[in-house]
Amino acid sequence: MGRDKLALEVGGETLIQHVANALSRRCDEVILAGRVNEVLRNVRGVEDARPGEGPLAGLEAGLREARFPLVFAAAGDLPFLSPELISYLLDELVGRGVQAVVPRRGGRLHPLCAAYQRSILPHVVSALDEGVRSVGEFVGRLGRVAYVEEAEILPFGDPDMLLMNVNTPGDLRRARELAGG
Repeated sequence: MGRDKLALEVGGETLIQHVANALSRRCDEVILAGRVNEVLRNVRGVEDARPGEGPLAGLEAGLREARFPLVFAAAGDLPFLSPELISYLLDELVGRGVQAVVPRRGGRLHPLCAAYQRSILPHVVSALDEGVRSVGEFVGRLGRVAYVEEAEILPFGDPDMLLMNVNTPGDLRRARELAGG
């Protein structure tokens, strides 16, 4: 994108504001891992212990700082993340007795819109120490993962919107169109 995409606006608020607002409606604690450029109400910023090592390092930083046993990890560029989907995935984490609950749409995992047990932290550290940087690759190494398919997501809205990331100018245009401006 050539600039800090989390500060881009969709539907009248920045991408990171939307994610923080959705999380704060369902989570008692919201932690923003990585470069903290924006002050957000009810959000605690933490620096990555491994700057530049990718999203798995951000997950590590968030898990280290989390005070609760259940954690929802969300990328900061999900313009349509819904509090209802967050609640559902966290409830499934407990109900299914697994280490992670990860949405899967069209064969593609969405591990940065997923629920995790905080107890996976040693596994994250170990994976990072072994050179793993992809959260998707890490999830594939976990022993107990539940995958939530499209049919389970549909009650909360259009899975394409709920799981949409803004990675390109085209994604940003589409998100703005879907948000109505």
